[in-house]
Amino acid sequence: MTHRKPKPRPLSRRTAMVCISSGLVATAFGVVDRGEAPGPVRTEPQGEGRAEPPAAAAPEPGRQAWMPEATRKPLSVNFTPGGLREMRGLILHVQEGENSLHTHFSDPAVQSSAHFWVSQSGEIEQYVSAHDRAWAQGTGNPSWLSVETSGFASRPLTAQQVDSVARIYAWGMAQYGWLLEAATTPLGRGLGVHRMGGRDWGGHSCPGPLRSAQAGEILGTVRTRYPR
Repeated sequence: MTHRKPKPRPLSRRTAMVCISSGLVATAFGVVDRGEAPGPVRTEPQGEGRAEPPAAAAPEPGRQAWMPEATRKPLSVNFTPGGLREMRGLILHVQEGENSLHTHFSDPAVQSSAHFWVSQSGEIEQYVSAHDRAWAQGTGNPSWLSVETSGFASRPLTAQQVDSVARIYAWGMAQYGWLLEAATTPLGRGLGVHRMGGRDWGGHSCPGPLRSAQAGEILGTVRTRYPR
């Protein structure tokens, strides 16, 4: 697996690719469909820091784990229950494909996930509780929530996607006190992008220059449309 995102190529209607900390994974949704497992898998893929157990405190009363405006589609695998140590903000990803990622992330062999997914029309799906650790950006997983966005790095976020990511961010500000600012390093706080983590987060350019440059537009939308 390489760390370089391939150039977009035609995909079948039921095929998608997803950006993860170690590169790209493709799956045909018409082939992989394992349904719901009896319970969460508590192991993590290599590179998640298995020697260091989850250290997150119990969620504070009154803090929502699931965004009310999102379609709730909880995973039964590929996440760490209670695995967040802190809440620095939200990390933007690009799917490098289309269609919902729920079936993809439900495959135990994939060993990746994200908290949210946003379609090009602005539909929001949530796969992992905000109190749990998704497997999206390597060593950044214990500190950040994550959002995958449908489409390709060579194309900007749609207006509907910008608005929906802004809604997710406004929700995180209200629930967890995220700062209304852009994060540029893993030690920052606010709205960040996958590529800012460098080698420890996979060492590639996700979500690409076009979508990375839209972080300011997302924050501006939060400020003007969804003030808290």
